[in-house]
Amino acid sequence: MKRNINKKISGLSLLEALVSTAIVGIGFVAILQMTNYSVQSIYSSGERTKANYLTNMIAEDVIGHKNVVTGSARNFSDYLFENEFNSDFCEGAAAATGGSTNIGNVYGNDEIDGPLMKQRKWQALLNNKNYLNCKGGNERRNFRVFKLGSKWSAEPNILENDNTRDVDGTEVPYIKDDLMYVGRVQMNLNDGKKRKYLYFQTDYVLKP
Repeated sequence: MKRNINKKISGLSLLEALVSTAIVGIGFVAILQMTNYSVQSIYSSGERTKANYLTNMIAEDVIGHKNVVTGSARNFSDYLFENEFNSDFCEGAAAATGGSTNIGNVYGNDEIDGPLMKQRKWQALLNNKNYLNCKGGNERRNFRVFKLGSKWSAEPNILENDNTRDVDGTEVPYIKDDLMYVGRVQMNLNDGKKRKYLYFQTDYVLKP
């Protein structure tokens, strides 16, 4: 018995199969690109979060220990004004090896004065890829303290601010203290493309 074969029903041609394969391939490529972008976004967000925590840590250390005195400095802020903290971890060869070896004991093994121990702690945390990674030599991790004062201040090497504001018809200077210390934390991430700054008052000296 012969089968009745409908010759009008045909399968996929070679051209149709190739077009279908190309469409499916383009879809997979798009999905892979979106996945890669998502992974990079999650990584960048995590690095920024860690940078925020480390920035707040420095600010809390300075404010919480502002009365620590060492050497000829009158306070911790005065010491930091004379000794700027500058991490060159991302610029040197240490970034390739992972960085600081002070793991578990960020203050080191020898006993030194308070300000130096704080700086050693910052070096141990900021000079280690386990805490904050480096993506290029343009990244920066710095902390600097500036001295601000008004025209009556006798302190040398300060940024003098003579600006005033009107209060009930009287021009009042913005800075009433004899001396004000302002700290700046700088974090350049993503090979310097993303910059984060935090300015805050670290200490002050009352006008006599």
